[in-house]
Amino acid sequence: MRAVPRVLCIMFREAGPATSLPEASSVRWWLQRLGLFALREPLDEAEDWAWIIDHSIQLGDTKVCVVLGLRLSQLPLPGQALRHEDMRTLAVLPVQSSTGEIVAEQLEEVAARTGIPRQIVSDRGSDVKKGGELFAARHAGIALLADAAHHGACLLKRRLKPDSHWSAFVARLGQTKASIQQTSDAHLLAPSLRPKARYMNLGPLLKWSRRVLELLDRGTEGGVASARAEARYGWLREYRVSLEQWSRCEATVRCGVVFFRTRGVYVGCAEELATELSLLSAKDYDADLAQEWLAYARTSSASARPGERLVASTEVIESVFGKWKSLERQASRSGITSYVLSLGALVGSWPLSRIKTALEATPVKHVVAWIEENLPTTVQSQRRLAFSTSVNKTQPND
Repeated sequence: MRAVPRVLCIMFREAGPATSLPEASSVRWWLQRLGLFALREPLDEAEDWAWIIDHSIQLGDTKVCVVLGLRLSQLPLPGQALRHEDMRTLAVLPVQSSTGEIVAEQLEEVAARTGIPRQIVSDRGSDVKKGGELFAARHAGIALLADAAHHGACLLKRRLKPDSHWSAFVARLGQTKASIQQTSDAHLLAPSLRPKARYMNLGPLLKWSRRVLELLDRGTEGGVASARAEARYGWLREYRVSLEQWSRCEATVRCGVVFFRTRGVYVGCAEELATELSLLSAKDYDADLAQEWLAYARTSSASARPGERLVASTEVIESVFGKWKSLERQASRSGITSYVLSLGALVGSWPLSRIKTALEATPVKHVVAWIEENLPTTVQSQRRLAFSTSVNKTQPND
């Protein structure tokens, strides 16, 4: 936020002495006011809304349930993934506990804005899965779909987790990383596996492994680079066959994820997916996983009506979460803070007319009231209170 007034100072450096430029805190209030307006803005009630639901949690016990939506009649053309500007923020609901029953009631709140949706897509976490099923049981005609990327990650997990070679490979990489990360060979470090959702992000690691093997195979022709790789990663040769197998699995899963991310689910999608998979080369094709994808396509497309295309990916909401966390930076150490309201401002199209309407309709006092009603005391505030030297003695001890 501090960058905004600095940029304005550059742009208006020749302005008169009466010119007043906003502070960083003003920019934050603007974002929060836009976000709150997005949560209260009237929306068209229609039968073709698609909802994408997910939870995010940072520090502490507060998590936020976020629902994004768009009309199926306004989906991007086949071949294009959902973008932030395609979406609308339907709900931002901080909670300290979440069950299927709670999620179902939250979905009822969202339905008051858009009407009953045509579909709900999620990563099928236990509370979201149960909540969606309870909600769908009350309202006929709702298609409940599982996110294709999470399904693909589950396919990889089932294949790799029981493989002793895989666990040994990951352990060996960790040992090598610890031994070279502060040496002149740090440029040879392998990409890190994420602590969460690691089976969704194997591509870079497997690609790096194949490139190191190519470097090792050059031998003396690779010069110093090959010699240094040999000293650090000569053991990778033991996993050559396994790496080929794992790479086939990852490539097959990635093909399916890209297909569903950019095309969705529709009647006949299994046949088109089969064609896409058949175009993979032998080194990128795993027959068993291809069959798993086709089974997913048939099951999911059974919910689609003729001529209808449903959403099969929650990656857009994961991307929005990443944008929000990048925006708040150090504030994330305080758990879910008032920055969560910016989620409403981060998606959708914001022409000047909408910005003007939003700021006129949403004063700061409305934001303050929403924060007081929906957000508990932040972790940082609790920390200050806990270590304060002037404790209010009239308060009971916790």
